[in-house]
Amino acid sequence: MRRYVVIGCNQGSAGPEDVGRAQIPAERVAEVLPALKSELGAQELVYLATCHRSEFYLAYQGPLCPGRLLMALAAALPRLTGGACALPGIEKCLAEHELNASRHLFRVAAALDSLMPGDNQILGQVKGAYRLAADLGVAGPRLSALFTQAFRAAKRVRTETNLSRLPVSLLSLAERQLGRRLAEATGAVAVVGAGSMAALAVELVRKLDPARAIVVFNRSRERGEAFAAACRGEYRPLESLAAGGSFAAVITAASSQVALISPETAARLAPTLLLDLGMPPNVAPGCAEIAGVEHVDQVALRREADANRAARSAEIAQAEAIVEEQLRELAYEVMEVELSPVARHLVATFREVARTELARMVDGGSEASREQRLDEAVDRLSQRLVRVPLRGLREVAWHHSADVLTTFLAAVEK
Repeated sequence: MRRYVVIGCNQGSAGPEDVGRAQIPAERVAEVLPALKSELGAQELVYLATCHRSEFYLAYQGPLCPGRLLMALAAALPRLTGGACALPGIEKCLAEHELNASRHLFRVAAALDSLMPGDNQILGQVKGAYRLAADLGVAGPRLSALFTQAFRAAKRVRTETNLSRLPVSLLSLAERQLGRRLAEATGAVAVVGAGSMAALAVELVRKLDPARAIVVFNRSRERGEAFAAACRGEYRPLESLAAGGSFAAVITAASSQVALISPETAARLAPTLLLDLGMPPNVAPGCAEIAGVEHVDQVALRREADANRAARSAEIAQAEAIVEEQLRELAYEVMEVELSPVARHLVATFREVARTELARMVDGGSEASREQRLDEAVDRLSQRLVRVPLRGLREVAWHHSADVLTTFLAAVEK
């Protein structure tokens, strides 16, 4: 699989600023990619840009090694983007070819190379990158085979493992709990606090239900009103929360050394979900005993996250095995493509040899009858003759390199 090369940078060895600097401005991608393909001497090119990577996948059969291609990319990007894009130092970059390049793409598509393994967004980003390259005419059949197999690997990982269904971040787990509650209950969501964690809580609510009403409770009126206005919600003084109310969920995310919701207040809020994101906790322990109250705090979320993290190790091992299976399938697919011209040439060569020899053996009958019998015999013989060398070539190419096919074909043509 020497034809595949990946160069660029990602979060594995470069920082967020480095990755951002290495990304082509979105409005210039359409003009830069064709020019970059020409500069690098690549047959085909796909550019993948996400929050954590800026990578270029090439179908390449030229004289440069991956390291030299990376240096060429580093020189070309600033020139083609007017200085808007530049790679970090070479030591922070990625340059792989053959099997390693293919494996890298498969792991990226399957969300095994993500900061959060099992990330559901990356596959869509990889598909989008390939579609854009195909639309621009810089990607074709060579990279189509590579990316198609990568998509198959990613789909198998998602359907055959639980990797994407085992969140390990507190916010992901909180989102799942809140999403289930909002699907069951009407009413506004109360957010207690006006800091960074409260802002994340509002983002979760808006993501799950953009139209859901939000009521902000905060000790400081000035800060609370400003926060409520920013999230298109209603402000209420913190002390008014003790009176209770009808809320689908109450998310606490305030900085307080004492519990803000007592069992008595929880009883006045029931039925509801108390999602406590405060640290120290904002909800008193006894609230979980109140009828109609579901209490989820960071301790419970961390317990579930730890359990999921332990379970993920087995899922990741299974996902890696799937990637290796798909890599073998890609290798066979590539080899069959390489064997096609060899097979055609061998059949033609054997047919000519067989026809010459058999022409001496076939006589009698009319001219037309003799020619027909001769052609039929030649076809059968040439097809049978070609099977033996093809079987051997396939094994040699598999265990060594597909280059052996090109060398063999060149020798036969002589």
